[in-house]
Amino acid sequence: MYKRVIVFILLIIAIGELTAQNINDKNFWGVKVGANFPRLYYSDKNLKELPHDMMVGPTVGLFYEFKLYKTVSMAVEIDYQQRGGATSYVYENKYNVNYKLKAHYASLRLPFTWYMIGNKDFSPYLYVAPDFGYAFGGNISLTQPGLPISDVSVGISDSNINRLNIGILGGLGVRKNVNLTNWILVLKVDAALSYGFINTFSPSETNETATPTNIHAYNSQGKRHSVGLEINLSLGFERIGAKPSKSTNNKSSKGSGKSKGSKGDCFPFR
Repeated sequence: MYKRVIVFILLIIAIGELTAQNINDKNFWGVKVGANFPRLYYSDKNLKELPHDMMVGPTVGLFYEFKLYKTVSMAVEIDYQQRGGATSYVYENKYNVNYKLKAHYASLRLPFTWYMIGNKDFSPYLYVAPDFGYAFGGNISLTQPGLPISDVSVGISDSNINRLNIGILGGLGVRKNVNLTNWILVLKVDAALSYGFINTFSPSETNETATPTNIHAYNSQGKRHSVGLEINLSLGFERIGAKPSKSTNNKSSKGSGKSKGSKGDCFPFR
């Protein structure tokens, strides 16, 4: 089974190398928008079994992508994401408890993208990215009607979250180039899974010097990681070079029949 998987992967790589027409020939910049579906992963068995309510937060970013090899590129990306998690459960078979942690992150990502089978207009791709994030704000809320403290809302701080996040992101997508008058518009749609390696419990929580918000479902001696699913749309822009003069066109056409700077040859991926 494993041998077949390895052979299949090698076959896809070989086909990609043979069919790619210098698919990654131009650098470009762009903007990214999408949705993040975050959750918190607990190492503690009891906390792991709690129901995880769906959360949705925005992802917004800027990036610059450049060629490393004819089918491989790298990008520098600065993003904003909402991360965290939510859970709801019944305490002592009587009280409904709802807990939500929503944190605002600024992230630096370095995606490495492999364009699998491509031509100058279209290509599916795989990518992986190291992810470095910092929580600069957010909110933790708890509602538990009927209990002495029924409604709590506190801001994200050093006492209730580890602000640093280092993780990895991996996913797949498709890319389409649209040739406009003076620009090439690069459309990319992808989905990816993210995993944070760092425990998001703060040092104050692990040292038990901070009072927990969700006191009925809490164990800071375990670990809590940030994970999520992201679905994104990226719009890249590359300006087409100035059209060559008539005399230059005539000279170049004698040798190759097509000007190097002509509109038909100015795709960022070919």
